Amino acid sequence: MAEKMGKYSITMPRSLAEAAREVSGDAGLSAYIAGAVEAKVRHDRLGMFLAKYEELHGPISEERIAAAEAVIRRADAEQAERARTKVARQQGGAA
Repeated sequence: MAEKMGKYSITMPRSLAEAAREVSGDAGLSAYIAGAVEAKVRHDRLGMFLAKYEELHGPISEERIAAAEAVIRRADAEQAERARTKVARQQGGAA
């Protein structure tokens, strides 16, 4: 079951709203902004988790940071490849 939606009023610079509208595509501005906010919330929660972790266990080592960055780079590359594959399929199917 899809999550219930709510309607909110937000204030942002007009140029930013127009830029978001330009790039939002068929999904629409609301979906684009919801995705951006979702990513920001995840980012902020991760930051809070890491701060708490370091408070309890001390700083995270450079080696662990490098390992995590490598995992993120691999995941980003895999996601980009899936997106390229999807676009190629869509373009091939449209021809």
